[in-house]
Amino acid sequence: MKILKDRMCVVCGRKFDVKLEKGNVIPIQYFFSKELGKALTGKKTEYWECEYCSGYMKERVIEWMNINWGSRCPDFEENCALCRAWKCFDYLFEID
Repeated sequence: MKILKDRMCVVCGRKFDVKLEKGNVIPIQYFFSKELGKALTGKKTEYWECEYCSGYMKERVIEWMNINWGSRCPDFEENCALCRAWKCFDYLFEID
């Protein structure tokens, strides 16, 4: 398994290593895009977040979902807008 060494988190500034997934795929929670780096800094640079900071983002989205949509329904129903919103959240964060 390949490891990318010494990536720097744009949020906290810490250096960290990234274990690549099968096929040398970068896990989605770490790298976002060079375009996002350009939008934030004005130059094309890689945008990385460490595991802690990317997890923090997930927690903020959960708070936002609960405030703006409400907590999850106990059972998923396709016709329920709340269930579909939480299903989108699951897709974004790849929760089983």
